[in-house]
Amino acid sequence: MPLSEILSTVSQLSHQDKLRLIHFLLLAVAKEEGCNLEPVADIESESALLNQLSSTEAVVWSPQADHEAVQALSDILVAAQEAANG
Repeated sequence: MPLSEILSTVSQLSHQDKLRLIHFLLLAVAKEEGCNLEPVADIESESALLNQLSSTEAVVWSPQADHEAVQALSDILVAAQEAANG
């Protein structure tokens, strides 16, 4: 099934079903990343999922905060501009 068809179907879901889908996808991606989160059986067990998530380590990286990445990107852009003018 193409992604455009899936997105069209998802947009028709109720708010609650969209949250369930997010939960399902979160568990699937976590499992692919090697993080074993147990599926939550019902909405009352949501705190168990939140506790599991809070115990995992998340690393957020941004090239905007990395001077070397900013410089590398700048060098690439300058080289591309020189090649285009060249």
